[in-house]
Amino acid sequence: MTKPPPEGPRGKLFGASAQGLEELELVLGRTGSVSDQVHDVLRRAIIEVRLAPGAPISENSICKQFAVSRTPVRSAIQRLSEEGLVDILPQRGSYVAPLRLGNLRDSHFIRRSLELSLLRETAKVWTPEMSRTLRDIVEDQRRVIEAEDPDGFFHADEEFHRTLAGFSGRAGVWDAIQAAKVSLTRFYRYWAQADRLPDVLTEHLAVLDALDRGDVDGAEEALAIHLDMAFVIFDQMPEEDRKQLPV
Repeated sequence: MTKPPPEGPRGKLFGASAQGLEELELVLGRTGSVSDQVHDVLRRAIIEVRLAPGAPISENSICKQFAVSRTPVRSAIQRLSEEGLVDILPQRGSYVAPLRLGNLRDSHFIRRSLELSLLRETAKVWTPEMSRTLRDIVEDQRRVIEAEDPDGFFHADEEFHRTLAGFSGRAGVWDAIQAAKVSLTRFYRYWAQADRLPDVLTEHLAVLDALDRGDVDGAEEALAIHLDMAFVIFDQMPEEDRKQLPV
């Protein structure tokens, strides 16, 4: 079972504040099956690390917490297992899957390849209005850092990358990126260091500055450096913490 991350070498954590199943809420809507809705709540909680790696996923607890029957809960857990977010261990129960290094590397490879390709498409149609839109998002990130709002920061970061990718005219590709980067999102959410966050803003602005200059190669290099920071962060983690990420 993964232990809570200690404060890392660069300062205090800004990321996860795991809450446990008892803190999750489900308000059943009229659209979508009960299984789909339970799945969505649990999946979001796992990705946002409100349910930490290694946390138990008890059918009985979920049924009681959400006031739903066992069948849709079991179906939702099975789907999460198929997505690699829950480990079902015979005779032992179900647990939030650990962060696995191999999954992180694959997640990074797909995200990096697709985002860099979309950036070149975006560069062909780049306008001052696009630049202003993205700079406004960076300012939103600056404000949520100052407010010490982790959820706000990660949502704004997602918006920055989604918007930059969407300007390429290939908005559908973002769905593939979003699906691929689940492991990375969990990693950032769990291990984010407060001291790292101003660097994120600097790296975002470096991409925009290069696009404003018409320097496509420079923009691609800046985005690659930014995305590759995932493994710089990993390399900076103490050896004991890195061992928590099985292959």
